Amino acid sequence: MRKKILIISICMLVMNLVYLLPVSAESVCVSYQTAEANEHPSVIPYADVIVKKYRVKNGILQYRRWNETKKCWVDPYWIDM
Repeated sequence: MRKKILIISICMLVMNLVYLLPVSAESVCVSYQTAEANEHPSVIPYADVIVKKYRVKNGILQYRRWNETKKCWVDPYWIDM
């Protein structure tokens, strides 16, 4: 029984130490593009931000998706819930 408790406590200690260790910037490096001095910086594409908009029409809850990035509707019509 004592061996089990000792093994469990050692495992928990090791797991906690893993979270406390500093992470180097090289291991979490995000790829990026560099530009020369005479060029404009490169544009990095991101995913569109989609938000759900809700309304109640004739007592029925409806939703429609709105693209915050492009400022337009994703769905052509309101969808009943």
